[in-house]
Amino acid sequence: MKIRAVITGAVTAILVSAATTAGALAQEFVKVENAAREQLPAPKFVGAAYAFIWLAILGYVVFVARNIAKTRTEIEDLKRRIERAGGPPSAGAGAGGRGGGAG
Repeated sequence: MKIRAVITGAVTAILVSAATTAGALAQEFVKVENAAREQLPAPKFVGAAYAFIWLAILGYVVFVARNIAKTRTEIEDLKRRIERAGGPPSAGAGAGGRGGGAG
């Protein structure tokens, strides 16, 4: 009984869907003449978009330049600290023991 009700419901749904689709397809396209149109100021929007993009790029470049300058000053500061602490480590002691030891 349940299977019969499900099949009947499915067939009914298909038939109703087909009937409404056929009714929608039967209508013809009618062109609307002299309709009021909404005009958007496209040049203003394009100009605003370009201005926004260029300002964003400029802001990014300034941000990166500041960070590079800050990093350079930090590197110079670290070099000065290393020199004050006794100079750079000897060439033989670092880099995985490549400094002329018996191999």
